[in-house]
Amino acid sequence: MKLNRAAWVGLFAAVGACTTVRSIQPAEYLADNTPEVVWVTDTNNTVVPVTEAVVTRDTLRGVALTDGKERRVKIPLTEIRTVQAKVHDHTKTAILVGTVGVVAASTIYFGLISKSGGSGTTIDCTGDEVTKHPTEHPECFS
Repeated sequence: MKLNRAAWVGLFAAVGACTTVRSIQPAEYLADNTPEVVWVTDTNNTVVPVTEAVVTRDTLRGVALTDGKERRVKIPLTEIRTVQAKVHDHTKTAILVGTVGVVAASTIYFGLISKSGGSGTTIDCTGDEVTKHPTEHPECFS
């Protein structure tokens, strides 16, 4: 079965939807993961998006986009209130997998139901065809 381009886009969009932006512990999380961007909230409640984020000793380093310009930043961990990143959301993934499963099972079930049974037409047992050829329509005489 060949999926068209729209189906692939929908699938990848759905898989991308299995993430949530959550607060993280920067030293532990960034040591094991490399998110595209983290959002750093400093002690002045200013939020700065930072790419290429790494923690070295007591400082978060990376590239910030401020005022349309990229610049390298070094932010001491003591000046950071929170760091947020996109993390995998297992609940959203379970809902997605369950929904896809129900849709697939329903499609298969109703596809089989529509193919089973007769031709979908009913026979008029009072018509001339039945009285002329009664042996061809035994269901009318049971």
